[in-house]
Amino acid sequence: MFTVRGRFDGKSIELLETPPVDDEAFVLVTFLEGSLETAAARDNRRAVSVAMFSLDRYAGPLKQRLRAGQSAASESRPFTVGEIMTRKVISVAPDATAAEAIQIMNRHGITSVLVEPDESSQWGIVTMRDVLRKIVAADRSPDDVTANALASRPLVYVAPDMSLRDCSKLMIDANIRRAAVREKDQIIGIISDTDIFQVVEDRGWGPMPEIR
Repeated sequence: MFTVRGRFDGKSIELLETPPVDDEAFVLVTFLEGSLETAAARDNRRAVSVAMFSLDRYAGPLKQRLRAGQSAASESRPFTVGEIMTRKVISVAPDATAAEAIQIMNRHGITSVLVEPDESSQWGIVTMRDVLRKIVAADRSPDDVTANALASRPLVYVAPDMSLRDCSKLMIDANIRRAAVREKDQIIGIISDTDIFQVVEDRGWGPMPEIR
């Protein structure tokens, strides 16, 4: 359903590119599933019901209006991982202690840190949940556990051009909250469910309307 403004002369409607002036009568035209559903004309003194109009007459201007809206929305809303990922990748050596990893997370205000690979292991990640599960719940000292032993593996990778929708589905299926962004075998960023949630909070979400 789309609602646009128009100028009404009693017989026809001219779609307006800009809002009408205060003393000018105008109509709010609602198109529903390709047809004109309702139109109402009003000024400062009265409201007038308007008969049904054919959409064909206004199809061109309406499509231009919708395309302009789509373009603006596309420019303002990020759609790919690379647009919102955290580009500063913070990591620790595999032989660093869990205590050192915790200190780094606290210092940078982050909830996870990557663990660099050694000769026998790949990249991993240490999260606050790992600390709770493998240190606190296990009643162990963080000074006695290495970051390598604490890390979760395998690290899940996504491409910077992956859509946020596909990234969200991957996170749900893999039951993870973060993924490493990799390009040409190099980790270039981190994306989390919090990053995607922030997009929804700031910009909203939903499919763009289709223009035929």
